[in-house]
Amino acid sequence: MRNPYRFAVADQDFYSPLHLAVDPSGELRPAAVPDGWAEGRRGVWTTWMPADRPVAECGWKVHVAPRADRLAPVLERAAAVCFDLGIGFKHVTSPLLHRVLHQKQGAREQVGKFLAAYPDDVPAARRLMERLAAELDGEEGPYVLSDRRFGDRGIVFYRYGAFRSRQLLRADGTTASTVRDGAGRLVEDIRRPSFRLPEGITDPFRAEQPPAGTTGATAHTLRGYTFERVLRFTTSGGTYQGRELATGRQVFIKEARPHTAVGPDGRDACARLRREAETLRLLHRADPGLAPEPLNCFQEWEHLFLVTEFIEGSNLMTWGARHNPVIAALSGAEEITSYLARAERLIARIESAVKRLHATGHVFIDVSPGNVLVDEDDHPRLIDFEAASPTAGPLTAITTPGFTPPAALVGDDPTVFDTYGLGALVLSLVMPLHQVLQRDPGMLAHLRADLQLRAPFPEPLWERLSRYHTEDRVPPGSVALPTPAEVAAAPAAALATLRDRTADGLLALAGRRDERVFPTVPEGLLSNGLSVMYGTAGVLHALRRAGRTAPDEVLQEFRREALASPGALPPGLHTGLAGVAWVLADHGLLDEATTLLDTATTHPLLGTDATLASGAAGVALAHLALHGHTGDPRHLRRAGELTAALATAPDLIPLLGPDDATGLLYGRCGIALALQQFAAVSGESAPLRVAVRLLHAELDRDPDPSAPTLAFPVSRTDPRVLPYLYSGSAGMTQVVTRCLRHTEDDRLTAALPRLTARLGHRFTAMTGLYQGLSGLGLALSEHAHLTGDPATASAALDVGQGLFKSAVRHPEGVRFLGDQMLRFSAELWSGSAGVLLFLAQLLAPAPNPFFTVDADAPAARRG
Repeated sequence: MRNPYRFAVADQDFYSPLHLAVDPSGELRPAAVPDGWAEGRRGVWTTWMPADRPVAECGWKVHVAPRADRLAPVLERAAAVCFDLGIGFKHVTSPLLHRVLHQKQGAREQVGKFLAAYPDDVPAARRLMERLAAELDGEEGPYVLSDRRFGDRGIVFYRYGAFRSRQLLRADGTTASTVRDGAGRLVEDIRRPSFRLPEGITDPFRAEQPPAGTTGATAHTLRGYTFERVLRFTTSGGTYQGRELATGRQVFIKEARPHTAVGPDGRDACARLRREAETLRLLHRADPGLAPEPLNCFQEWEHLFLVTEFIEGSNLMTWGARHNPVIAALSGAEEITSYLARAERLIARIESAVKRLHATGHVFIDVSPGNVLVDEDDHPRLIDFEAASPTAGPLTAITTPGFTPPAALVGDDPTVFDTYGLGALVLSLVMPLHQVLQRDPGMLAHLRADLQLRAPFPEPLWERLSRYHTEDRVPPGSVALPTPAEVAAAPAAALATLRDRTADGLLALAGRRDERVFPTVPEGLLSNGLSVMYGTAGVLHALRRAGRTAPDEVLQEFRREALASPGALPPGLHTGLAGVAWVLADHGLLDEATTLLDTATTHPLLGTDATLASGAAGVALAHLALHGHTGDPRHLRRAGELTAALATAPDLIPLLGPDDATGLLYGRCGIALALQQFAAVSGESAPLRVAVRLLHAELDRDPDPSAPTLAFPVSRTDPRVLPYLYSGSAGMTQVVTRCLRHTEDDRLTAALPRLTARLGHRFTAMTGLYQGLSGLGLALSEHAHLTGDPATASAALDVGQGLFKSAVRHPEGVRFLGDQMLRFSAELWSGSAGVLLFLAQLLAPAPNPFFTVDADAPAARRG
């Protein structure tokens, strides 16, 4: 998941492209535009191009990077130079967009760029940079990390890159910019926070360009300190673990780059770091040990560095993830009770530290998990005093979503920032549903009921958690949902109500937004709006399975858009054409489905990807689906060709991606599903044997064979062990269950109870299908449907009841927050459509809810 925050600016309810954000201060534009220049918009950029001169394909792009408070005057003077030289350019459209693009968590390779100009050739670029450097002499701004500076100071930078957009489609549906290298070949225009050139391109300005100044990030030793390990990079600098050479003492070093990450108060990273250093000095004198001890603060080149004591420990989020048994299916009441008592002691210690801070006349402001470190003895320390402010003000409003009180709640008492944050810390140690709580406090009743089923919840801890929230407050005009008591008394009836209200809420969102038919998540905004995973196809599929009909104009628009530009879509089942074809076929549009699936089968990307999500395995499954719809043997033959190639591939890792992923969507598990399904439909036994062998290869990556539950690391580079459908126990359960219906295998038989044991509980951070609670429930529900096992059917029903604490009531129905839980979403991956699909299968089990073809296979057989 990409950084979601830039997609949460334009709309308070839904993820939206940043360029839709309206700046109350207005837009930026040159005051005087000569005749013959065309104005345009491209995302967050406003473009100005000479009408009679097309822009070159690529070349030396010139950037101007002013301070945030100098955008308008710099634009005026830089635009005048470009107009005079006849060179097209673009600039960020508004101050708001500039501030968001350059926030602390933004893209490091983007930071600083405000204006970009496109000179035709090297002489034109040289003239432009000389003129700009002279015209803007004396201006200051951030260093552009992806570029080189023109001259030894100033705000003019350059890099070699694409001028005209030529996009390379990836299998996941996203695109990459391309540029021509020195041999004229199209290669990816890679943008990183360091200057780099395509092969065969040399820098013609280097003689005039002294080496760019280095930062502490690249120096091993600086001012008596050795930088031993990078802890984190942001647009405003890095944080490092270091050592003081004179004493051998471990230290923490924080770096600030000038004119970066400018906040609403106008302070940049360096100003905030100086303020933090002064705050730490005051606190160390007033109450030693309360805050990290400040040791040094110095400037090197243009960067500022703060050195403090190094505090051992894990941040509170990591501590909770490591120790919280509430999120583990097999945890007993004694274990949970012990953890809650431990959490209560920990919160009390954090509260004590906050009270000590208040006694010094300061407030912390950003009480959030990343700003608390906990050592091996559960002793917490507050860190990162960047936002800490005198109680009397002025306040530095640097906060974390979900841990910040509404302004009306704060009033004239800034300590509310800290007491509110303490309550939010309690919630984070149990289940991080902060955004749900802020939108619908009624979720507390369901949360408490679910917790009480596991173990008694300490009343003092609950009082801290709920202090600023009223359980019985209902969002105005919202639909009603069953109470916890009603859910417990009649769970199936309660879940039927939740299903129906979820479908109502989903249908109410159709066609309400310009950028997508249904609201989606950032990944959906960056790929295509049609796919099963993130787009219209997935929503239509869920609605149909739930017995609800989408407006006909939605289906017809979906059909038209898919047929209009199939070449713009990747081939995959979950990411592109194959999934779109499957959904069209399910809606009776067989000719259109066949056309799109034929395109997927001959797609140039298909040979580069074997996965179920975006490659050959998913396309093979789609052919089996079309064979079931049409009876056309051509589809069965193509499915056979694709699965045969997968079964005989000498090395699957290059076709799974460089990280050798596990799981249903991107690992061997998904390929095994395609092989098993083809074997079941065709009656061939060899593909099933290969499927079992692939599942054994997944089992070989079990990190703890002695554990009562079974899961796998996401990939060779991602050690997280997950229970989810896209990667983890739920996805593996889907395939192992199906293989064991057709063959006997001791390893799979032994693995299956360990897989399902991890799924039967009500607590995951997100509620969605691919990466959340709904996916666990769907896997259990399908297992129960395929095997007749009443225990997993009961477990699936229990999982479904866990959805109530994440349901947000609305006048049009029920909504669910999408990936990262910042905004509502409708898509199948993490939004309401995925929840609806699970509820539909749970309450009315039927074959093939999640893109399989079991109903088209002959009766299950073993052998």
